[in-house]
Amino acid sequence: MQSPRFLDIYKKIIPPTTTLKRDVFAGMSVWFILIPQSMAYAGLAGLPVQVGLYTAFFPVMIAAIFGSSKQMSTGPVTIVSLMTATALWPIAVSGSEWYILYASLLAIFIGLFYLILGILKLGVIVDFLSHPVIVGFTNAVAIVTITSQVGKIFWISVDKSGSYIYTLIDIIHRVFTQSHIPTLIVWASSVFLLVVLWKYTPKIPRVLAVLVICISASYFFDFAWNYGWQIVGNIPASLPFFINPLIDPLTFQLSFWEILKLMTYGMIIGLIGFTESISVAKFVSYKTKQRVSANKELIGQWLANMSSGFFGGYGVAGSFSKTAVNMRSWAKTSFSSIVTGLMVWATLLFLTPILEYIPTATLAAIIIVAVIHLVRFAPLVKAWKVEKHDGVVGFVTFFMTLIFVPNIDYGIMIWVLLSVILFIYRSMRPKVTEVSLYKDGNYRDVDFFGLKTSKHISVYRFDGALYFANAWFFEEKILEYISQKKKLRIVILDMEWINNIDSSGEETLHNLVNRLDNNGIHVYLTGIRARVLEKLQKSGFVKKSGEKRIFGKISDVLEKIKKKQNIDIVPLTDYKRDKKKSPELEKKLIKKIDKML
Repeated sequence: MQSPRFLDIYKKIIPPTTTLKRDVFAGMSVWFILIPQSMAYAGLAGLPVQVGLYTAFFPVMIAAIFGSSKQMSTGPVTIVSLMTATALWPIAVSGSEWYILYASLLAIFIGLFYLILGILKLGVIVDFLSHPVIVGFTNAVAIVTITSQVGKIFWISVDKSGSYIYTLIDIIHRVFTQSHIPTLIVWASSVFLLVVLWKYTPKIPRVLAVLVICISASYFFDFAWNYGWQIVGNIPASLPFFINPLIDPLTFQLSFWEILKLMTYGMIIGLIGFTESISVAKFVSYKTKQRVSANKELIGQWLANMSSGFFGGYGVAGSFSKTAVNMRSWAKTSFSSIVTGLMVWATLLFLTPILEYIPTATLAAIIIVAVIHLVRFAPLVKAWKVEKHDGVVGFVTFFMTLIFVPNIDYGIMIWVLLSVILFIYRSMRPKVTEVSLYKDGNYRDVDFFGLKTSKHISVYRFDGALYFANAWFFEEKILEYISQKKKLRIVILDMEWINNIDSSGEETLHNLVNRLDNNGIHVYLTGIRARVLEKLQKSGFVKKSGEKRIFGKISDVLEKIKKKQNIDIVPLTDYKRDKKKSPELEKKLIKKIDKML
């Protein structure tokens, strides 16, 4: 009897007849751009173009079969390619036998990192990477990627041994002294064709069309010989064969620290690659309403990278551009990626003699046109407007990444650290506000809505988990508010928004209640969540402090104390505007509504 898992895989590989034609067409459409992109990205990684083709073979199919997203296309991508080159430059010469083997070894390390995350079910780890940090890093990588193609655009050698700034200065000097004009013309013509075709003939595969034109020109007019065009050259017409970089003699020539650094890069590339993959999967989910499983995507990416490493490829991840083509071509199942993989298989066997005539300047044009849209500073400016801390972290990440090139791992470590620091900083200073009754019957921020407060009763609200990192801030803020009210007799702590509490938070709460009680200020607690109340009961807080001070709602406390004499309770039971305060939020909302109308 077939297992359910086998049946699931079978259904993913062999779609119903009604969708078969669409999937075949979509798979061929992706193949049109996958071939030139994989060759171009291999060059970006410092690898021969056939390695890019090997990387576009097995991983594309395996990720589609075992991942959760049906339309996501996996393969070589910009960020992984650039970081692969960054990881390997210090230990091997680009394009050498050592370099190619270590690229495959790095792919295996990426796969092993995914395996560990999958076993521990840590797919949610990508949620710790803030959006501004990712945008800042992506902008820096995109700029580095574009400048890395200058050598192919002008056919000049570029010294990458120094810092990024030094490399830029060297590039500018060589551009003015060593430029090869025919190569520059090829690049400019390729970019022009790509842009024109994208704008006026969006239905035509522009990358394929440009390749056909450039290959034809190289072949029929022999421009490589007559004008000195640099072309791809010989590509072995063979399928990838199984290798095991883990036990290869060349691997044992690496030092312990070099292997450790490759493993570190494997984790870093894996983290960034999975962030991109899960972003692509979520994009597909948003468009198709499919359910995306982060842990299942980890399995797909784990097997894809392992297969790439054991069959002569390098690291892979989910691709936005290829996935977009897959979706625009109406792909319905993972069979479209199977078709793409089979087309790559046919390319390796029969089409490599044609691909040899591709000008390297054209590949540079394909990379730059594909990457240029990643240079976006508007999201960083927007982040600055929404929350200045986000904007600062995003820009710091951008500049630090550029400064540390080619040691881009330092920049990555910094932006990961910044993400963690930003998260901790925000959790340490959650919002503590005094609330009063608004005209809609809810208790809202007195400052934003310009509400009047009572002289004798204050209601405070704390937003977030109450734990060791912010317990002191909570106590300090409450005491600061209370110190401003000399006639205060009752404090109500609305705990509805406190979703968790630890021992430090419980101890702080207990001390605060006792301290206020000793100073003649009685404390009531309302809206305590079941999870928090259970912890307070287990700790003995409820027994020590008394159950009579705990109520379900603020109105329940007010109902209890309204009979007490000489207590100003009106602002908390009837809507009152404080003429001394400006209701900022209400004014903004009214102004926005007026604009919409």
